[in-house]
Amino acid sequence: MSGRAKVFPVIIVALGALWLLQKAMPVDEPDDGMAIHEFGRIPVVYQGRVKPLDTLARNTMRVISDRQVFYDNSKSDPKGEQRPAIRWLLDVMTSADAAREYKVFRIVNLEVLETLGLQPRLKPTSKKYRYSVDEIASGLPALHEQYSKAAHLAEQDSDLLDVYQRHILKLGNHWQLYARLHNRAIPLSVPPRSPQEQWTSFVQATAHVNHGGTLDPVAASFNNILNAYTDHDATAFKHYVLEHLANIGQILGRAQMAKAVFEVFFNRFAPFYHCAALYLITFVLSAIAWLVWAKPLTRAAFWLMALTFIVHTFALVGRIYISGRPPVTNLYSSATFIGWGCVVLGLVLELIFRLGIGNIVASVTGFMTLVIAHNLAGDGDTFEMLQAVLDTQFWLATHVTCVTLGYSTTFLAGFLGLVYVLRGLFTRSLSKPLSTDLARMIYGILCFALFFSFIGTVLGGLWADDSWGRFWGWDPKENGALMIVLWNALILHARWGGMVKARGMALLAIFGNIVTSWSWFGTNELGVGLHSYGFTEGRAFWLLLFVASQLFIMAIGILPQRLWRSFAVPQNQKAARGDLPLANSVES
Repeated sequence: MSGRAKVFPVIIVALGALWLLQKAMPVDEPDDGMAIHEFGRIPVVYQGRVKPLDTLARNTMRVISDRQVFYDNSKSDPKGEQRPAIRWLLDVMTSADAAREYKVFRIVNLEVLETLGLQPRLKPTSKKYRYSVDEIASGLPALHEQYSKAAHLAEQDSDLLDVYQRHILKLGNHWQLYARLHNRAIPLSVPPRSPQEQWTSFVQATAHVNHGGTLDPVAASFNNILNAYTDHDATAFKHYVLEHLANIGQILGRAQMAKAVFEVFFNRFAPFYHCAALYLITFVLSAIAWLVWAKPLTRAAFWLMALTFIVHTFALVGRIYISGRPPVTNLYSSATFIGWGCVVLGLVLELIFRLGIGNIVASVTGFMTLVIAHNLAGDGDTFEMLQAVLDTQFWLATHVTCVTLGYSTTFLAGFLGLVYVLRGLFTRSLSKPLSTDLARMIYGILCFALFFSFIGTVLGGLWADDSWGRFWGWDPKENGALMIVLWNALILHARWGGMVKARGMALLAIFGNIVTSWSWFGTNELGVGLHSYGFTEGRAFWLLLFVASQLFIMAIGILPQRLWRSFAVPQNQKAARGDLPLANSVES
């Protein structure tokens, strides 16, 4: 191997590491000297858990505006520069005039805009689909009227709501969230000083003073922070922020304060987002390696993916540290964990076979699952509180982890099947040795899939017996888990019985993608059953599109083998590839 071929993978990995390091570096405070990022470290309680204000700001902005930053289009900054969510939160909580001018409310329904008396804003700019408080204010009476009607109808039967009414409810809920922040009714910012007390909001703390009590020192320092910000006094603002952190730290302790600081870093670093980008780059390198400079590009892709996998693992461990829970507690965390499982198995396949196929399936599944997770994060806090029946560390660490690994392995087998079909149909590279190796990969992964899905389903039955007093209840989610077990068993038995060979096993594995996606997402779309805990509204279209794509690939996969490019290789090229006629080896 030449010197360039040896150095190239090192350069690629070094560039990836430097890029990640740059993303993890601390950010500078704004030019006005306000220590807003220090302010973001302050722990509060909202939606049932302790979190830093930075997380509250980002999640609220994501819910209202569908992004974690905003563009300052106020009179004080006509350039419209990008600002962090914590700046928006401070302006809202201090009733700053600029907060009313920020275009942060995302409204895409034309009928809702007509109700508010607004014109569509569709140009691809920072203002696209987004409107300010001042712009919405004139239409608030009409919004309240339509919101009340939609809410009353939803109480009777939410299925009766049309698209317009759903968007009215969504905007109304967003407006209420904004109003509660503006009035400081949320979050709970004053911690309890004894086990008998609870967290209280700033409004509750000041109401206590109005009834003859004394203002809690934590509430007093928080009030000083907001007053200093209103007065644009950067020195006083930073002083009171540090004072407040010290006051609240004495109550919560070092461990809780350290966790809040780490969560702020985790938010800023956004490791899953950057891992998705690196997985995409890994796929590009792997795809190019099938055309030119195969070994150096394949090695570069492998080591870059290994680096990304380390960061992916760090992100999972970070979430465990922040939440104090096992890695999978909701749909968002299941997506990040499924991708992780696919990547680790893809790396193992690449280490064993060294064909570049492990790189391809690992990078594709890693990228796709993290994109799914990113879209699932739009509904708010990804560390949502668990329902009481789910609040058990043991079953979360056993049943849920095993079932999710069953998803990972079944998906990986299905994507290997996609590689088999697409490579055989559209390229001349599916030689007999490659076909044999791909079949071995699919078979081995399916064995793992059957093991994890079966053990996970049995553990789920034990958990159900412990929680609900019955082992099995034909709940949609339970049925979905059983379908995965039965389908994996069906493929393996078909292979053992000689009913299918390599191509048939690949096609059956592709259908496993449909079975698994239904159990993962489809059962939640039904909105019934004891397991409908996910937030998947509006995503049925993407699920159906994925199912259609898998059915289409299966349909072209059963075309006569004479139409496959790999089967149409001239005899002299087959001899050059060193294989026998493929029709004798992979006919299903």
